[in-house]
Amino acid sequence: MSTQPATGYYDSLLHAPTFSSDPTGKRQAERWKRLVDDIHKSTTEQDLREARGKAEGYIIGLVECGHLPPDGERDYVILSSIHRREDFLRTLLATLN
Repeated sequence: MSTQPATGYYDSLLHAPTFSSDPTGKRQAERWKRLVDDIHKSTTEQDLREARGKAEGYIIGLVECGHLPPDGERDYVILSSIHRREDFLRTLLATLN
């Protein structure tokens, strides 16, 4: 099954948070990429909900411990990008059923 998303959602999601260039920021960016990949590879709505929860929890944790500043625009980009993926997946699954 092909799960290619609407153009741009992946890059928007991947680059929504800005991490520092120090070793800690690089580890955080690598972890974020794995979470974004989990969202991208989701093939069911349940998988997507689980991946979304992990990604949102990760960003909330980074904000709460001071690694990222509170940023409504970043949060909006993350939520809208995941919503685009959700819409795409729902449409794809409806056409396959």
